[in-house]
Amino acid sequence: MFRKEALENRRQTWCGRAILLPDIPAWLIAGLCVLFFTAFLTFVMTGTYTRRINVTGEVTTSPGPARIYSGVQGTVVQQFVTQGLLIKKGAPVYRIDVSKSTSRGVVSDNQRKDIESQLLRVGDIISRLEASKQNTLDMLEKQKSQYSEALSRSSAIVRRAEEGIRIMKNNMDNYRRYQSRGLINKDQLTNQVSLYYQQQNNLLGLSGQNEQNALQITSLESQIQTQAAEFDNRIYQMELQRYELHKELSGTDAGGEVIVRAPSDGVIDSLSVTVGQMVSAGDSLFQVIPQKVNAYFLVLWVPNDSVPYISPGDRLNVRYEAFPSGKFGQFAATVDTVSKIPASPQEMLTYQGAPKNTQAVPVPWYKVIVRPERQTITYGGKTLPLENGMKAQSTLFLEDRKIYQWMLSPLYDVKYSAAGPVHG
Repeated sequence: MFRKEALENRRQTWCGRAILLPDIPAWLIAGLCVLFFTAFLTFVMTGTYTRRINVTGEVTTSPGPARIYSGVQGTVVQQFVTQGLLIKKGAPVYRIDVSKSTSRGVVSDNQRKDIESQLLRVGDIISRLEASKQNTLDMLEKQKSQYSEALSRSSAIVRRAEEGIRIMKNNMDNYRRYQSRGLINKDQLTNQVSLYYQQQNNLLGLSGQNEQNALQITSLESQIQTQAAEFDNRIYQMELQRYELHKELSGTDAGGEVIVRAPSDGVIDSLSVTVGQMVSAGDSLFQVIPQKVNAYFLVLWVPNDSVPYISPGDRLNVRYEAFPSGKFGQFAATVDTVSKIPASPQEMLTYQGAPKNTQAVPVPWYKVIVRPERQTITYGGKTLPLENGMKAQSTLFLEDRKIYQWMLSPLYDVKYSAAGPVHG
C-alpha cells in the first residue's frame, strides 16, 4: 500500500471528470485574420496623422513694457517714484552716484569747479570782445559820418567851382572876340587866360580832395566789414571753446551722478533696487507697463525644422502656467506673424521664456507672434487678465500625412542616403 509505485499512481490520478472542448474551426480563424488585416490596411491607407510640436513662450503686450537696465556702476542715492505710480516720459526715477574720491576730494566735483571757472573766464572774454567790437564799429562809423559830411561839402564846392569855371571860360571867349575886334589889348587877354587856367588847376585840386573823401569812405566801409568779421571770428572761436567746456562739464556730471528717467508714459510695475544699494552695469532697475494696452500677444520660439509648416492664420492650442490646463483647459489662438530670419541671441535674452542653447551646435530659433482669441479668463465670477511675462506652452500643428507615409518615413532616409547626385 505504501509502495512507491502506489503513491505515484495516486498522485497522478485525476480528481474530477475530464471534459474535452471541441476545436475552433479553421474557417473562423482565417476569417478573423482577414478581417483584422483588412481593417489594419484600411486604417493605414486612409487614416491621417498631423505632426505636432510643443513650444514655450510668454505673454507680451502691444505696446510692450519697457525694461530699464543700469548702464553704469554706482550707488543708488535717491528714488523719485514708488511702485504702481503713473509716470510721464522723461520723469526721473533713480539718481545713481558714480563719483570717485581721492585725497583731494571728489574728482567730479573738483573737475566741475575747474570747468565752471574756465566758463566764467570765457564768458568775460566774449563780453569784452563784444564790447570792443561795438566800440570799434562805432568809431569807424563816426569817422565815416565825418568823411561823408566832408564829401558833401567838397562836392558842393566843386559844383560851385565848376560853375565859376564855366563863367570864366565864357569871359575868356568874350575877351578873345574883344581882342580880335581891337577892343582890348593882348595883355588883357593873356591875363584872363592865365586866370582861367589857374582856376581850372584849383578845380582839379578840389576834385582830387573830393575823390579822396569818397575813397576814404569806401575804405572805412571795408574796414567796418573787416573788423566786424574779425571780431565775429574771435567771438565764434570763444563760443566753440565754451561749447566744448559745456560738453566736458556734461561728461563730468555723468561721471559724478546719473539720473535714470522713464523712457515712456506708463505705470511703474516693479522697482528692482532701493536707496543705498550698489548696482552694476546690466542690472535691472525698473519696469514700465504701458498705461493703455491695445492687445495681448504670445511670443513663441520655434525651431527651424518646423518653420516651413507654419504660416499666418494657423490655429493652435495654448496652455498657461498661471492657469493649469487640468482646471482651465486649453485656449485657442491664431498665428499672427512668423519671422523670416532666426532670432539673435541678444533678442532672445530680452525674453524670460526664450529657450537656452545648451547643445554643442546651437539651434536656430524663429520668433512667432500669436494672438490669443481670449484676452481675459473668467474664473469664479472674476475676470483675470493676461499679464505681461506670463509663461505659456503651445501646441503647433504641422504637416499632415497618411499613416503609411509616417510608417515608411525611415525608408525615405535610407533611399536618400543611398541615392547619387541630383541633377537639375
